[in-house]
Amino acid sequence: MDINKKLVKMLKALADENRLKMIELLTYNSMCSCHFVAELDISQPNVSHHLKILKEAGLINAAKRGRWIDYSLNTENIELIKAEFNSILAESKNDSNYKDFSCD
Repeated sequence: MDINKKLVKMLKALADENRLKMIELLTYNSMCSCHFVAELDISQPNVSHHLKILKEAGLINAAKRGRWIDYSLNTENIELIKAEFNSILAESKNDSNYKDFSCD
């Protein structure tokens, strides 16, 4: 998949307050869905919906543990987002083709 398409898919998945909170919670430790229900005060079906979107975007991993599923960050893709944004910012600062679009 093209890097820009992959990045857009991941950013779309992050464009929700509950999913952003889920990512934040996963920075501390892996969790099962029941913990998200308690922490976010949303229903189990709603949690499952958000987890599915995050997983399909490649932002989280799911590992079956008995009858539970533990969710963790896909740190490789989180680092990819950070690297792409850093690259965009660095290129724009050093771009010799920069045009001043000020209104003055």
